[in-house]
Amino acid sequence: MHQLVNVKVHEWGLEGWVMLHRTAIESWTSDKWGQPSVQIAEWLIEDDIVQAFIRLQRGALIIDATVDEKGHLRCKNHLHIPFDQWNPGSIQASRTRDSRVRFRHRHAEIVLSARFRAPEWGQALLEEWLMAQRGEETRPKSSEQRLATIRRSKATIERYLEQSNLDYASEMLTTTKISLSNTIRELSRHRAHAESEE
Repeated sequence: MHQLVNVKVHEWGLEGWVMLHRTAIESWTSDKWGQPSVQIAEWLIEDDIVQAFIRLQRGALIIDATVDEKGHLRCKNHLHIPFDQWNPGSIQASRTRDSRVRFRHRHAEIVLSARFRAPEWGQALLEEWLMAQRGEETRPKSSEQRLATIRRSKATIERYLEQSNLDYASEMLTTTKISLSNTIRELSRHRAHAESEE
């Protein structure tokens, strides 16, 4: 399930240190957000500093955190982008005066280090993840789900048919026909009367 996005970061250090960061992120995401991290893309990994993008099952996170020697992640700041509050183009990314990068969604924001990445990279990655989630949301995931959807529709239609009263509709149709006939007769009589006066 977990997939580490291949992101080039200079001077990552020892492989074990990198795995410690990844494991810390996955553990923290599961504990704090109650869902696993689907993908992780590092913005910055340096010593105990971790700045990363995390794709959740329904939404995305940007974190600014530290990891201790035991692999415990301490989040200093985060920006959560819930799937149901996101719209295409609603994530903004820009450089600050001190060359760091600010990511903003609605009224929440986070500022990350300026190293290695352009703001557009992170913005595009988040938009791509959330757009993919929107596609998954609207697409039935299996034939079982498609069949369940059709069964629900069938049951709804049957319920409407049972509740509808065709006798009432038939009465209304008869009443309308009588009214129409009376109106046509009345118009014909007025027209004949007008012609006889000429």
